[in-house]
Amino acid sequence: MSTELKEKIEDDFSKSNKVVKSLFQIIINSLNGIKWYAKDGKSFIIYTVGLVIEIILGFLYKVNGLEWILIICFEGVILTVELLNTAIEATCDMITKDYSKLIMVAKDCASAATFIICLVFFILNIIIFLPKIVMLF
Repeated sequence: MSTELKEKIEDDFSKSNKVVKSLFQIIINSLNGIKWYAKDGKSFIIYTVGLVIEIILGFLYKVNGLEWILIICFEGVILTVELLNTAIEATCDMITKDYSKLIMVAKDCASAATFIICLVFFILNIIIFLPKIVMLF
């Protein structure tokens, strides 16, 4: 095997090893963010309980495949928006603990984003589950 080929293989291996390490670090950082949010966020408990109830209702009322997709997607979006809200609040708190109109706007808008997606999800749940519940009576 030529020296040039050996160097190419070693270089490729080194690069792929760095990619694996980088990917592993991204996963670790992401899991740390979720762990931090779960420890600190009261809303995490509310969303987790809501998700468990929704899964139970989904099996109980035999939601179809599309409904499961919508439920799972919206749960993911809610948790994502909530994590972003938490990140914005932490960043604002790091900048200043003093009252600032702009900090208040940033925090309120981040909170409003969570509220809006939760409201949309609530409406989606009514659309999915209300007809199934009404059919029982």
